[in-house]
Amino acid sequence: MMQTNRTYQDTSQRYRMLTSIVANTFNYAVGRGLNAETISAATGLQRTDLINPETRLPEEAAATIWNLLSETYPGETLALHAASAAPLSTFGQLALAAQYAPDVRSALEAIVQYRTVLSDRLSIELFESGTEVALKESHPVDDMDGGYGAEAGLAILARLGEYCINGESPLVRVNFRHQPFGDRQIYRTFFGTPVYFQQPNNELVFKKESLSQLTRKGDIHLFRYIKGNLDFLQDHWRRYTSSPQISMLYDAIARNAEASEYSTEALAQQMNMSLRTLQRFAQTHNLTLRELLDNARQAKAKQLLKNPALQIEEISNRLGYSDERSFRRAFKRWTGQSPTVFRRK
Repeated sequence: MMQTNRTYQDTSQRYRMLTSIVANTFNYAVGRGLNAETISAATGLQRTDLINPETRLPEEAAATIWNLLSETYPGETLALHAASAAPLSTFGQLALAAQYAPDVRSALEAIVQYRTVLSDRLSIELFESGTEVALKESHPVDDMDGGYGAEAGLAILARLGEYCINGESPLVRVNFRHQPFGDRQIYRTFFGTPVYFQQPNNELVFKKESLSQLTRKGDIHLFRYIKGNLDFLQDHWRRYTSSPQISMLYDAIARNAEASEYSTEALAQQMNMSLRTLQRFAQTHNLTLRELLDNARQAKAKQLLKNPALQIEEISNRLGYSDERSFRRAFKRWTGQSPTVFRRK
């Protein structure tokens, strides 16, 4: 297979994290004033790598961005600042599972069960003792970024909990392994509860009696439906992680998308394979090349449509369609609406 010099495509570093998490960190850094080219040089990522929130990127990427931020803005509570405005959809289907879980216990158990949907090596455990329950988090990259990623993750989970529950927050305290990055009062205000540092674990601690509390949008049927999707995703990414070849296939699709190339022939060339060999490889791993390429093209189309300066005809050309009509038909098939309606919404 074809090798590449891009950092994030090194097959020795194939552990992955949900793209929406990396993209949120990337966009926050740019919003704070870091140069996008500087971030790309440090991580090996391009904007086009971030366009599909349900794909995966190397786990080291987010840690690298946090380190760039901490060097540029020392002494600031950057992770809390980012988490305060991060969309709950940063956690993808898992955020939906928490919202539609019938009660707090079911929501926490879903987060534990499907944690690897967020990141391959993420560890989340639920510990009950006495009158308290602790949701403990750990990840190998916590040591790489000094705790910024863990802090942002627990902060978003705390916000998710506030959204899911009506009434008093069940959170009684928050513990972090690292030292505070800024004023301790900012942490107290954000979480609405005492926050302690240099503790044995990163954890959100709840009142045990609150686990039976009903959620605001609890719906057992939707909860089961979402869990079915999560089962599928977890199995899919487990197979992805076990195969560096699949990782390289996704990377090759992303590189070709940067060049507006979406044909199976070009993908085979990027992979340094014959088309027949690539097709056999995809079949062996229960993948459909056309579906994978369509997904990449759809994600790119949505990104381009958000730019009002681009005419739909130009977007059609960038996506490799022979005419605008073909693009409109394809987009309607993907989304159930026309490009014009999507852009207006």
